[in-house]
Amino acid sequence: MKQRALYSGLLVALALGLVGFWLLDHLERVPVVQREPAQREAMRNPYLALERFTERQGGRLARASDARALERLPPGGTLFLDRQRPHLLSAARLQGVLDWVANGGYLIAVAELPGVADPLLDRLGVSRTPQPLRARQPPGVLEVNLPGGARPLHINLAETTLRPGTRQPAWSAGRRPNAAQILHFSVGRGHLTIAADLDAQLSNARIGDNDHAELYWSLLERYDRSAQPQVLLLSRLRMPTLFTWLWETAWAACLAAGALLGLWLWSVVPRFGSIRPEAAPGRRELREHLAAVGRYLWRSGGLAALLSPAREHFQRRLQHRQPAIAALPPEARATALSTLTHRPATAIAAALAGPADTARSFTAALRLLRNLERDL
Repeated sequence: MKQRALYSGLLVALALGLVGFWLLDHLERVPVVQREPAQREAMRNPYLALERFTERQGGRLARASDARALERLPPGGTLFLDRQRPHLLSAARLQGVLDWVANGGYLIAVAELPGVADPLLDRLGVSRTPQPLRARQPPGVLEVNLPGGARPLHINLAETTLRPGTRQPAWSAGRRPNAAQILHFSVGRGHLTIAADLDAQLSNARIGDNDHAELYWSLLERYDRSAQPQVLLLSRLRMPTLFTWLWETAWAACLAAGALLGLWLWSVVPRFGSIRPEAAPGRRELREHLAAVGRYLWRSGGLAALLSPAREHFQRRLQHRQPAIAALPPEARATALSTLTHRPATAIAAALAGPADTARSFTAALRLLRNLERDL
């Protein structure tokens, strides 16, 4: 029994070994490509695949979004201009880019959509026209024949066509005459390529379709004058912030304004330290108190209260100097004073007993009482 079980085990092991050997001999490991959702870096950078493809081919691609990079372009390299650039491509900056191309640079520019201003295409005289709806279905393929190319390249058909003006391109690619998708110009010692939909064709989602990547690298091999293709990709251009621009263009004025602001703050901000002793209040004089009371009565409308002491004072002076006139009734007293001082009796009667409701009547009565006192 034991020998029979041993022989059975050996036979089973031998059979499994033969099956395993056959599987190893007939089966082969094959890599399987599986698409994964875009990660955070690919979602943030739509040209991530283009950057890695350029590095893998032996070139170098630098991506920037600062429009000031157009003012310090490397000689002999390649500039790739994305869309959404008209508001940052001033006339002086555009002329600088064209001068850089004429000195041997290579410019690849994506045409703006129809209806959007494009100073670069306007300078070249290139117009844009949207494709009719029937030409967009089904998704078409455009054949591109590069000068000296080994074979035609195929790219997706764009929804916008380009029409050259008086300046004719060195070569173009399109389905119909005067309706191209790619226009290539020779500018001085450099080259300029205008493409209608190159930004979408070289994006992460479509760079692997047709011959998009091969077209991009073929253009660099032909027109990039550097030892290894060096590409500056300007995408999502933006201007520097206000504070950055002020510091770069008016740093002296910024420093002066900061110094003045610091001095002003130093003069107004309370200082911390020991409390100073308060100065002893000065003793007020009686005339200051009387002047304050007079100002209060004047502002509050108490003119009669101010005029009453003056009339009493004049009446005492009159009794001392002219007791006979002081003993007369008010009407006769005013007449006697008018005869004595040669002043109007009505004015004297108003000063002695008339109302003082206004500032004018109050000052007139007070002035006349003072003059009468001097006349006595």
